[in-house]
Amino acid sequence: MKRFHSKSTRANVAVLPGRVRHLGVLPAIACIALLSAQLVACGGSSDSAVLSESQIVEPTQTQSTPPTPPLVGNTSYNLGNTSQNVIDQCMSDDDKQMLNQINIARSQPRVCGSDNYTAIAPLAWHCSLDDVAYAHSRDMGDYNFFSHTGSDGLTVGDRVVNVGYDWSAAAENIAAGQHTIDIVMAAWLDSPGHCANIMDSAYTEFGAASYSVNGSDYPIYWTQVFARPRI
Repeated sequence: MKRFHSKSTRANVAVLPGRVRHLGVLPAIACIALLSAQLVACGGSSDSAVLSESQIVEPTQTQSTPPTPPLVGNTSYNLGNTSQNVIDQCMSDDDKQMLNQINIARSQPRVCGSDNYTAIAPLAWHCSLDDVAYAHSRDMGDYNFFSHTGSDGLTVGDRVVNVGYDWSAAAENIAAGQHTIDIVMAAWLDSPGHCANIMDSAYTEFGAASYSVNGSDYPIYWTQVFARPRI
């Protein structure tokens, strides 16, 4: 599967330290962005965005502890309700590490900015969301931009629909310049908007990917995609 790949097509660039932003224009170092219903900016390179249809039930924060899912496929990872078929079909070790960190974060109460979140149920990996995440990370790297809007003008909602996923809610976190899953997850969790996407009970499925490239403003680009299918 296409994920956590690297590509060298341009002159080398210096490795720069990671930063976080939501939607502002920031100096080219490392970025994180989140796509949510509100697009926020925070001083670095990070962004998040959220899309939700009116019929979706608003997430509640009343659940004190989520059900504990079995550890699937590899007992060292919390992969939620991800099926063994999905694990075999489209999950690399890096994918398992990313989902594990997401589900560990969701398994405990957390404060995201001024908002308190209780522990919530884990997410399951979805191969199509993984493909969406990889395609957007590669798009940003190959065309040297940092935005939720792709080089083709499409947003995360469009990209998810285009792989045949019928969503009732969708969200995206993006980042650039952080060299490891640990570093990029720490940056996202330190940013209120990105943290809110990670802790939002509106989402049940997830995919993520990074893409490394020489010659762009950042040496590596990251995308997380969160969604809930239409019932």
